[in-house]
Amino acid sequence: MRNSYLASLQFLLFFILCELKTKTTIAESWPTTLQSSTVKLLGLFPEQTDIEPKNDMWTIHCRSMFKAAILLSQRYNITLEGQLVDYEETLTDNDVMVMVDHTCQKVSTSNIVGIVGPAYSSEVRFIASFAYRLGIVAVSYAATNPDLSTIDNEAFYRTVPSDENTALSIIKLFLQYKWKSCTIIYQNDEYGYGGMNFLSQKFVEFNINTTDTIKFDMKQQNFQIDFRKTLSDSLSRIVVVWANENSSLTILNKALEADVIGPYFVWILTTTISLDHFSLTQKSKLIGVLTVEPVEGHLVDAPINTTLLNQAYDLWKYYDYDTFPGDTNVSSYALFTFDAAWSLILSLQQLCSIQLPCLEFVNVSNCYNRLFLHSEHYYSIMSKMTFLGVSGQIKFSNETADRVDDAYYIVKNIQPLNTDPNNIYYLPVLKWYTGSDKWTYYTNESNDIIWPDLSKNIPKDHRLISGQKLRIAIMEVAPFIMLKNSTNMYNNMTDNYKIVDMTSFHGFFKDILSNLQDRMGFIPVIMLVKPDTKYNELVAGVANDLYDTVMCGITITEGRARIVDFSETIRPNSLRVLIRKPKSIQLDYLAFLKPFSLTLWLLLLGIGLYAAVLIYLFERNNNEKFKKENSDSGNLLSIVRPLVKSVYYAISYLLGKGPDFHVSTAAGRLLTIGIYIVCIILTATYTANLSSYLVRQTTIPTISGIDDIINSKILSSRVGIVEESTIQDYAVLQGIKNYYPLKSLNEIFINLMNGDIDAAIWANVTAEYYTNNLYCDIMTVGADFGHSFYGIPVKQDWLYKADLDSNILLLSDLGIIDQLSAKWFGQYKCGTPQPLNVKITKITIEPMSGLIIIFFALSIISILLHFWLPRDACKPKIVPIRKKFDRAQRACITADIMPCTFCKSRRMVHIPRMFKRRRSLPDTWHVHAHALSMVQGTAQMALDLPRWPSQYVSRLI
Repeated sequence: MRNSYLASLQFLLFFILCELKTKTTIAESWPTTLQSSTVKLLGLFPEQTDIEPKNDMWTIHCRSMFKAAILLSQRYNITLEGQLVDYEETLTDNDVMVMVDHTCQKVSTSNIVGIVGPAYSSEVRFIASFAYRLGIVAVSYAATNPDLSTIDNEAFYRTVPSDENTALSIIKLFLQYKWKSCTIIYQNDEYGYGGMNFLSQKFVEFNINTTDTIKFDMKQQNFQIDFRKTLSDSLSRIVVVWANENSSLTILNKALEADVIGPYFVWILTTTISLDHFSLTQKSKLIGVLTVEPVEGHLVDAPINTTLLNQAYDLWKYYDYDTFPGDTNVSSYALFTFDAAWSLILSLQQLCSIQLPCLEFVNVSNCYNRLFLHSEHYYSIMSKMTFLGVSGQIKFSNETADRVDDAYYIVKNIQPLNTDPNNIYYLPVLKWYTGSDKWTYYTNESNDIIWPDLSKNIPKDHRLISGQKLRIAIMEVAPFIMLKNSTNMYNNMTDNYKIVDMTSFHGFFKDILSNLQDRMGFIPVIMLVKPDTKYNELVAGVANDLYDTVMCGITITEGRARIVDFSETIRPNSLRVLIRKPKSIQLDYLAFLKPFSLTLWLLLLGIGLYAAVLIYLFERNNNEKFKKENSDSGNLLSIVRPLVKSVYYAISYLLGKGPDFHVSTAAGRLLTIGIYIVCIILTATYTANLSSYLVRQTTIPTISGIDDIINSKILSSRVGIVEESTIQDYAVLQGIKNYYPLKSLNEIFINLMNGDIDAAIWANVTAEYYTNNLYCDIMTVGADFGHSFYGIPVKQDWLYKADLDSNILLLSDLGIIDQLSAKWFGQYKCGTPQPLNVKITKITIEPMSGLIIIFFALSIISILLHFWLPRDACKPKIVPIRKKFDRAQRACITADIMPCTFCKSRRMVHIPRMFKRRRSLPDTWHVHAHALSMVQGTAQMALDLPRWPSQYVSRLI
């Protein structure tokens, strides 16, 4: 009790002296090493090369807290084998070999039982191996490389959190602000490489894109690339600097020179650098810069050992008041240094409490062969060490070199303090610990981040789309996109698309595009695709980076969403059934001409006139009808009337009805056969085609909606479906098989008008526009179905998607989309319908070419026959036969003698029909040879022939 009382009194007197020291501000140096102690801890610290303000001299802070920890152990009378703990220091100068040499010298001349440090990750592996060789423990206060966590020789630990936690804290910041890309600048040492690699790997896990990595050469103090161009051309506008304070200072100065710090970039540092190096103008450009650093627990409301902390600060102020920055400005690394030293002191104290002697070494003359005899106990105690330190809870494990409790971080923001533009400094704005899901405000919302554009709006992580070219694919689909002159625009289109001007089209999406362009400032590059391009091909083009987006009414589907992202929805969509309108009466005075094309009609007329001329040529001198016309008329009529009779004859046979007279020549009969063949074939073809046309015009579909199609009320082969569209997906889902495949929207209406299909399915919005404005003979039936939404497809993880979504939502909130929908989808122009461009199937000359060739071949043969046969053989011979019949009638038999070989074995009598009496005769009587003798010489003829009116009987021999 007495010893405890004396110790308390000693501390009271000590703190009174410290207060006096503080008030008098008399500077004293730290006490030198104790001559009586041989137990020492070695502190390894980087050399403070620049003259820094005392707030930013973190190396000085670390050295001061290291000494404070040693002095406090002495004040607490912590002894090891009766000796107080003392210290040695060495400055590493960021040179590994120098550090190892200095450490070896200290070990050779002093009884070093533990090492505090080093500060840099590049030095740790050497010191960790050296400590393990000596059998002692090294505890770092600033080495953060994630790879150091895997050092498992039990001789190395660290009180500073690993960069693994730093990377995780940065990722949480990215996720919180919805940033998806960044550029990483790193210094070319183990700390820089390790942090960059680990951060990049973690970014990949969280789907954050590292657009560029830029290496900073520490020796040359420069970049190996065009720094300004790389950052300016980068798609990302978030820059993470993974470098120490000296390298970060140089990097920021070069960034200021390149003008890549300011309103367009957000810089995130992993260390705090002094702002006293910058002018006020430069500081104003640095507004918005963030630093993410590990801190002591009390800054995030975690418990710490405030007693030790206050005592350490009092010692610091007592011995080196000029370098003390104030309680709130002490570097966190200084507190990690204190805990590193304190952990070694406590572990050695525990070792000596259970093992005496506890500080024995062998081979003390050689630093590399020197060995601490009780290293195993030392390592075991250190791996189980736990205490509440000045930076928070300290706890080690034999599974990792890191402290295993939570790590704490804050984000500091360079901003004008108290709205004073001349007072620009760091302000803590956010805090986070490893067990938390998100960053929270450091104090309250009033201490918010001031971003580079001097606003509190969270900036985008990517280059602004303003001024950037945006490749937009369009396809003519009314009323979304309507070309002003589609024929000219599609002419000579050899590629899959062509670049067109914004003024060459209009429509719903043209107005949407114009509004988005006004608000976002991009430069549209319009790519008109071929009209038969399938919708899925357009979506695939976005996924494959052929276009940046498509604007022509793309429906959002699950399958498409797997390969692209979609914007906020533009407007609802659904499907509808299309059919032909029922037609009770359709007045068409020329409908009877539709089965044949105009050229075929003209050809038939030409055939008729051609045949008439030939008939006139063949019959004018050989046919009694023609001779009579020649003899009864004057000169002109004697030519016109036979010619008209020839036209009458040819046209009559072409129409399938013979005239009331017959040709008398072989050439004329052969030509008549040719005309009759043409008549039979064309009549059959005409009848079939006309019937088909009339049926198509008068058929009334019985379908009333999609249910009739699903229930097979009509054949699925009569239902048109555009392939590779959402309609095809719906049809397959509903079990509609063997449908009529179509390639484009226009084919729906053409095939409906042609009667090739009876129904089709398409998007309701487009279907109603087409039926109300373009195709008035088509109608929609039934209720709409297959509800979905229209969206704008973009590439997955597209940098500008958030901008696009926000502006689409803005257009919707302002009612602009509703106004445009009413403008384009509420039109009705079927009072003056547009041309349908539907081709009725008509018979042309080509299918009839064979028939026409046959006819002309027969006509040529008949012409040859006409000129080949002697005309004298065809002269008529009149044989008057006078006989008295039962009514004293007379008959004259006119015999035409034909020198044809096939007629010699048979003789016939031809009697034309006469209509002067009620009693008519057959057209032709054939009488064999014995009947002819009866006519010539006997009255028996009256018995063989029936009674007939007085007429001429033609005997064809």
